[in-house]
Amino acid sequence: GKFYLEDPSGTVQLDMSKFHNGLYTESCFVLAEGWYEDSVFHVNAFGFPPTEPSSTTRAYYGNINFFGGPSTTSVKASAKLKQLEEENEDAMFVIVSDVWLDSVEVMEKIHVMFSGYAAMPPTCFIFCGNFSSAPYGKTQIKSLKGHHCNVLDLCSSLTCSSRFVFIPGPEDPGPSTILPRPPLADLITEEFRQRVPFSVFTTNPCRIQYCSHEIVIIREDLVNKMCRNCVRLPNNNLDIPNHFVKTILSQGHLTPLPLYVSPVYWAYDYTLSIYPVPDVIVFADKYDPFTITNTDCICVNPGSFPRSGFSFKVYYPSNRTVEDRYGGFSFKSYFFSSLCHRAESKYEQNPNMAKCITQITGAANFP
Repeated sequence: GKFYLEDPSGTVQLDMSKFHNGLYTESCFVLAEGWYEDSVFHVNAFGFPPTEPSSTTRAYYGNINFFGGPSTTSVKASAKLKQLEEENEDAMFVIVSDVWLDSVEVMEKIHVMFSGYAAMPPTCFIFCGNFSSAPYGKTQIKSLKGHHCNVLDLCSSLTCSSRFVFIPGPEDPGPSTILPRPPLADLITEEFRQRVPFSVFTTNPCRIQYCSHEIVIIREDLVNKMCRNCVRLPNNNLDIPNHFVKTILSQGHLTPLPLYVSPVYWAYDYTLSIYPVPDVIVFADKYDPFTITNTDCICVNPGSFPRSGFSFKVYYPSNRTVEDRYGGFSFKSYFFSSLCHRAESKYEQNPNMAKCITQITGAANFP
C-alpha cells in the first residue's frame, strides 16, 4: 500500500524505497528528509522528534504537576520527599506480569516469592494480569474471586507491611479491550480488599508516586502490536526493545498506534500521555524481559511470569536500579548475603514504609 505524510494542511504521498531502521507505525510523528518531485516526497531519512528529558521540561514549566493526583505542585519540588526516598534504602518494588492465579505452578512460585520476602517486606508488589491462563469466559469471574482469596493465604505475613497493586490485563474480565481499562470488578475483589488494607485494584494504565518518583505502568502486548503494524521491521531483531523504547518516548504516548489497532477512549487519551517523561515506565508485555534507560527514564518489561522461566523485576528507588529475579532463585541465600553485606543489619519491619507511596492514580483521576 501507499503511505502519506499528513498534517492539518493536507497530505503528500511518500516514496520510502530508501527507508532505514526504526519502529515507525501509522499515526507516528516523524521528521522526514528528502526531496519533492512529481507530487511524491522521496524520503532519504526518517527520524523521530527528539526526546526531551524531564529536567528540561520542568525548567520551562516549573513545578506544575503534570503527573496526576490531588496536588497542583510536582512531587519533584519536595525536599522532604526526596530526603525520605534517600533514607529508605531498603524500599523496593516487586513487579510481576501474567500472574495466572488458576495455575498451580504459578501459585507455587508466588508462594516461594512471598516466603522469601517475609523477612524483608517490599514497599509494593505490583501484579499485572492476565490473572487467568484462559481467556475471559462465563465462569471466570467466579473462579477469579476464589483465586484472589487463595492469594490471601499465601501473603498473610506481608499484608500489613506492603502494598499490593493489581492491574488488569487485556484478557481479564471487563467491558472491552479499549484503553484505559477499568479495575477488576468489585464483585471479584471485595473480600481481598477487606482483608488486605494496603491493596489497590486500579486501572490499566495507572500511575504511582513514591516520594519524588513518578512511575507509569501499562499491561498491554505493545511490542508485538508495534512490530506487526510498523512500516518496516528493523533488520536487526536484537535491537527491537531499543527501537520500541525510542518510539514510545519520542511520541510522548504509550500507544502510538492507529485506533483500529489499539482503540482508546477519546475522552481519556490524555491518561496515556508520558510528557514530561516519568522516572520509570513499566511495559508489562509477554515479550522477552528487558531493562533499558533512555532520556533518564528507566523502561522495564518484567516479561510473562509463567512464559519466561518465572522471571520478574525488582526496582530500588533509592539508587534507581532494576534487578532480575527468576523462579529458581534462592531467596534465603540472597537475603542472608544482602544483610551481611550491609555495615549494620538494622532492618526492622516497618508498616509505615508502604505509606511512602503518596499516590496511586487510576485513569479517571488523572489531571
